[in-house]
Amino acid sequence: MTIDQLLTLDAIVKQGSFKAASEILHKSQPSLSVAIKNLEEEFGILIFNRDGYRPVLTETGKHFYKKAQITINEYRKLQKLGDEMGKGHETEINLCVDAIFPIASIKSVLSDYMDPLNCVSINLNTDVLDGVMSKLKKGEVDFALGPATDDKEIESIKVQEVELIPVIAPDLAKKVKSNLELLKSFPLIVVESSIRKTYSSIPGSIGDNYWFTTDFYMKEQLIEAGLGWGRLPSHQVELALKNKRLVRLEGFKQIQAKEIPLYILRMKNRVMGPNTKSLWNSLCEIK
Repeated sequence: MTIDQLLTLDAIVKQGSFKAASEILHKSQPSLSVAIKNLEEEFGILIFNRDGYRPVLTETGKHFYKKAQITINEYRKLQKLGDEMGKGHETEINLCVDAIFPIASIKSVLSDYMDPLNCVSINLNTDVLDGVMSKLKKGEVDFALGPATDDKEIESIKVQEVELIPVIAPDLAKKVKSNLELLKSFPLIVVESSIRKTYSSIPGSIGDNYWFTTDFYMKEQLIEAGLGWGRLPSHQVELALKNKRLVRLEGFKQIQAKEIPLYILRMKNRVMGPNTKSLWNSLCEIK
């Protein structure tokens, strides 16, 4: 059994006849007939019923072809990978996404890379704030999605906005009501980046009582447990607000929701290959 025989089988099934398959494969019709006959004789099976005007897969042929498609698809993936590598096209793209970025908004772009014949692998990792910028500047990722930076070495293009909503557990909300001093006695839950640093103050805080965590899911759990309060992306807490596990923190003029612009970011001096450039351009069009 050879890959040429399996490709011949695939072409005949998809084109519906030996003649049509020969035109697609640029081979003579008799050579296709010989290829299939040799395949049948090798295993002692009948793949096609040739009694009618067009060849029809036998039951055995259907089962054989179904299994053959696995090998055919893997062969084509390997062939495409080899072609891409031979042309100098990159086969991996590293992307860092800030934890507040709504991944669902770029689903349509990323889903294109789920095609079995797509030879590009997307390596996604998340971080927040300085951690995203650190990965970008160290060259650990090709580009990033997150809040703006004033770094002149980084190109940034705005793609959308996300709303950060101040939330609190319902029972804790009833306890603090509109008492700012009482609210200050409960910690502001803050997500910190992978870059450890000393904070002199936290943007949007009302005091100096903080708890730090490393991800937004843990932050949401801590707030839901009544252990503090904080701002979370609206897309993350939509269901929790609907189910009353969390409520918006209201009654404090010092504490408001924030609209955070989100950008696609890359180092200006980093050369992008054709596949990375294609993904960059597609993400730039997301609004």
